[in-house]
Amino acid sequence: MAGLKRGLALSTMAMTGAIAAVLAAAPVAAQPTPKEVLGHDVGEDYYLASYEDSVNYFHKLAATTDKMKMVTAGKTTQGRTYEYAIISSPENLAKWDATVAAHKRLATADGLDDAAAKALAKDSLIIVHIDGGLHAAEVSAHQSAMALAYKLVASPNDEEVQKILRNVIVVLWPTLNPDGMTMVVDWYRKQRGTQWETSAMPWLYQDYVGHDNNRDGYMLNMIESQNVFKAEQSYSPTIWYTHHQVAPFPARIWVPPFSDPMSSNISPYMRSWTTAIGVNMMNAFEERQMPGAIAQARFDNWYPGFLDYTHVFRHTISFFTEVAHSSATPKYYDPKKFPRNMQDMKAQVMYPSPWKGGWWHFADSIRYETVASMSVLDTAVRYRDVLLYNRYQAARDTISKGASGEGPYAWVIPGGQADAPEAASLAQKLIQQGVIVNRANAPVTLGGKPYPAGSWVIRMDQPYAGLVQELFERQKYPDAIMGGDGKPVDLPYDVTGWTLPLQFGVIAEPVTAKPAADAYAALTPVAEAREQGGVTGSGSTFLLSRKVNASFFAANEAAKRGAKIALTPDSIVLSGIGADAMAAIAAGSGATATATATAPQATAVKAARVGLYRPWGSNMDEGWTRWLLEQYQYGASSIRNEDMKKGGLSAKYDVIILPDLRGRDSLLNGLKPEDAPAGYTGGIGEEGAIALKKFVAEGGTLVTFNNAADAAIDLFALPVTNIVKNARSDEFFCSGALLQVKLATPSRATAGMPADPVVMFEKGPVFQPARGFKGNVLASYPTEGNPLLSGVLLHPEKLRGRAAALEVEYGKGRVFLYGFRPQWRGQTHGTYKMLFNLLFAYPDQEASTLKVTEEAGYR
Repeated sequence: MAGLKRGLALSTMAMTGAIAAVLAAAPVAAQPTPKEVLGHDVGEDYYLASYEDSVNYFHKLAATTDKMKMVTAGKTTQGRTYEYAIISSPENLAKWDATVAAHKRLATADGLDDAAAKALAKDSLIIVHIDGGLHAAEVSAHQSAMALAYKLVASPNDEEVQKILRNVIVVLWPTLNPDGMTMVVDWYRKQRGTQWETSAMPWLYQDYVGHDNNRDGYMLNMIESQNVFKAEQSYSPTIWYTHHQVAPFPARIWVPPFSDPMSSNISPYMRSWTTAIGVNMMNAFEERQMPGAIAQARFDNWYPGFLDYTHVFRHTISFFTEVAHSSATPKYYDPKKFPRNMQDMKAQVMYPSPWKGGWWHFADSIRYETVASMSVLDTAVRYRDVLLYNRYQAARDTISKGASGEGPYAWVIPGGQADAPEAASLAQKLIQQGVIVNRANAPVTLGGKPYPAGSWVIRMDQPYAGLVQELFERQKYPDAIMGGDGKPVDLPYDVTGWTLPLQFGVIAEPVTAKPAADAYAALTPVAEAREQGGVTGSGSTFLLSRKVNASFFAANEAAKRGAKIALTPDSIVLSGIGADAMAAIAAGSGATATATATAPQATAVKAARVGLYRPWGSNMDEGWTRWLLEQYQYGASSIRNEDMKKGGLSAKYDVIILPDLRGRDSLLNGLKPEDAPAGYTGGIGEEGAIALKKFVAEGGTLVTFNNAADAAIDLFALPVTNIVKNARSDEFFCSGALLQVKLATPSRATAGMPADPVVMFEKGPVFQPARGFKGNVLASYPTEGNPLLSGVLLHPEKLRGRAAALEVEYGKGRVFLYGFRPQWRGQTHGTYKMLFNLLFAYPDQEASTLKVTEEAGYR
């Protein structure tokens, strides 16, 4: 105890000194310190400010200075208002509109040549975006924003700050996740002084997606992502810097450069300056004798969907840092407990001053983040005109590349596709990113190939074309970082393939031959890409194509208005709804309904009663599933552990969905008592397991995604083997890649799907029906060749001929095992139907076509 008390005493001294350094004393009467408003210092041990506290402080600060203005940027899911500050000298704030206009011109090379661009860069201020992070559990990120705001506006005698105010306009966001910030702070305050003081909040810290809010950068599914990107594109910063936690242990802060690989679709000016900014940060820490800065380790930026990184394709230098210790509770780090290979404290090229352990306080994290932010701003000051001119050069070179045929001249999403609304949705994703999209008013020939009217055309001689190529081409890891056995030298941080046309189930074709001079005459730029839905024909029965995702939305909307649903292999058949109501639904959804006076022979069904298992903890797949079901108007109910244990599930649900989870133990036992307080611990337990098995045995449908399928195999003792279970990375590896599968015989589950759909495989199971199996093989991997279409797959031979999706008999019901996530991150539109088709209450079960006996095996 004596040692602990001494450490805490030292902590108070260290905290006081650190806060003093961070906040760089200013006249008390001028601007309020955080403590004068909050009652606490920023970085004070055991204290966290909520979003409301932080914004209140920002407003109090802004009210006392002419160097700071507050701006709103839309609402969050829970209804909070996004706010951010613009900070600079009063003279510069008066030039905000002109500065933004200059940034946009430089980022797009609009009407500029080299000389004009150099002159504009020389005369312009530079806009730098800094934010308090997306991941609310990374608490120093959103707390340090207040310290930085105070330092910038209340340091009249600090020459470094004054240079920043003269040359830079800082756009400072308290956080990019207001809802999560307040939720996490409330949780910490409630648990303060208990054994769970440093525990993770046992639910998602952003509605639906939690940590995956930083995986929504090119899709913009979440309202928060949309608002942030709308704001970002409105002011077009030259630098985007997001604070994160935590650094690879025992380092104190991770800074750029990133680990390989890196996309070649990003301008080299952006790539090289990201590295330069990180190196400058390292130097700043060395100058202040702050050890523990590390670069490259762990973090790569191969995946373009990071919300804090996608801006790089708009020629904004985009990056993040990761600071150690994501808690307001101090901790002593014993160097004897460091990883064995870090205990010798030897310097490395990218870890030049190893941290030697000891006490770490919240103020230390704040101090490191503030120094990092100031270093970025100092770099902006020193190289202002160079950085601005480089934006122009990046845009100029991107346009030139598209015009010269160094890459495709254009990409075309042909009209007349099976799922036309999804084709339009793909084009709309690009428009949301600032890409210019055209639509063909008449048939057009591009590169010698004819395309029908209604085709979407994306010319590549435009400034943000690098993002189009990044999202549309198939991903292949650079040879330079692949081992001789086809395995990456370093395992990837996120997924390795994401090609959007493949995920959407939409055809997109590159134009590789130069189009004729007049080829673009039939094209019109559009502000929105949307398929116009409606009703054709006449009659009181309406047919919707099962190939179209929007048809399921339309059917659910119609059912809410009293329509009756029936199914044919090709159509959703609706009756009992008026023509005007059907027309309004079709127009709103983008689906096309065909009216007919003669109803086809069809199987009557009802909308299923759907239950979605919602465990405690941060299950992002549950959140994504819940979000998707809401988008398509499925009235799914959440099933908690206690609901499962109560039993009687058949009386409430026709279909239960188990989202991806970490296997049988996770399902049964959930969070441990040491990880969360009572009420949040445990899983469904044996009681819930019995109830779930009873539900299926009585005729219910259980749908399982990815590793939840593996859990179901164990829990139900299904005659199925996961052949890659516990495989080492050198035996089988696929951390996220797009693979092609082949559908088996026609099935309810796969109605409306093409014969060879593409699935996102991410560390999932691969199935082998065993003796005693009764059911259906819904999809399998090809028996020959490599199913890989985009990304990295090690040992594809493990997949050949194996099952990717199964329907298994269990009593009177069925268990659907999907060795992938058909709704992955709200991106895999092409496999949504494999879920939607199961969300009808059918009058009977589909017949089994495969029975594996003692005499007959399956391969």
